[in-house]
Order: sequence, then structure tokens, then C-alpha cells
Amino acid sequence: MPEAPHKSGSTDAEYAKAKNAALRLLTYRARSEKEVRQRLAGRYTEEAIDRTITALLRQGLLDDAAFAKQWREQREKFRPRGPAVIRRELQKFGVDTDVIQEALSDFDSSANAYRAGSKYATKLSVEDGGIFRRKLGGFLYRRGFQGDALGQTVERLWRELSDS
Repeated sequence: MPEAPHKSGSTDAEYAKAKNAALRLLTYRARSEKEVRQRLAGRYTEEAIDRTITALLRQGLLDDAAFAKQWREQREKFRPRGPAVIRRELQKFGVDTDVIQEALSDFDSSANAYRAGSKYATKLSVEDGGIFRRKLGGFLYRRGFQGDALGQTVERLWRELSDS
């Protein structure tokens, strides 16, 4: 059955308000489709929200793949986290699993673990290697780093700081 044409008047006004609200949200940072939909829900009609999402997708202003890539890059630059944490964050934003996988495809856990741990490690005492390793390892683990990336980073930072 063909879709009924949009009614003019209050529906168009509602759509305009919803779109303006969505555009305001997008000026602060990129957002996922689900996130925009959730932020508009309850304030605007479902039809206005659907029209807004469709328009933003068509204009390229809403793109989950670009959002996921940008989120990952921001994490790497400002608050490094392990891939498991970034994956959970993106899932919370409603990003599709395949899109997340693509965004994390060339993720360098070791480099990110080193960036995350470097500043914290300088605050730790290097008098006792066991305490240093336990504290730094716990810090990195809480940020989502595991396995070789965690262990190698702890050892690398221990060597660098205990030698100086």
C-alpha cells in the first residue's frame, strides 16, 4: 500500500522542530542513529522522528560507520581504552556489530595501552616492582586492556621507569 502524503500544518511544524533539535545535538559531536532517535523520543511524534532520521541519513549527517570510527579515534587520542570497552560503548549507542568490527579492524591495543598507562605509571613508585606491576596492570585492565597488550605494556613501562 503506498504511503500517504505528509499532512501539512502541525506535522510539518513538528518535523521541523525535531530536525532542528537533531541538528543541535549533532553540533556537539557525532551521534549514532539510535542515540538521536532516543534523544528525540517522547518529545516529538514517531512520524516526525522517522522523517528526521531519514533526512539526516540522506544528507550524510547521520552515519553510524563514521560515528564509530570517530568515537574510536577520539578514544585513542584523549582517553585510550581497550577494544572490549570501545566495543561495549558503541553497542550501547546502538551501532551494528559489523560496523563496530570494521571500526576496530586495525586497532593497535599495544600502542593504546602504552598511551593509557604512560602518564599513570609516572605517578607510581618504582621501588617495588611487584606493587608497580600490580597497580599499573589493574589500571590498564580497568580500561579494557588484556593479554599480551597489557603484560607487555606493564613490562615496557617498568623497564623505562626503573632504568631512569
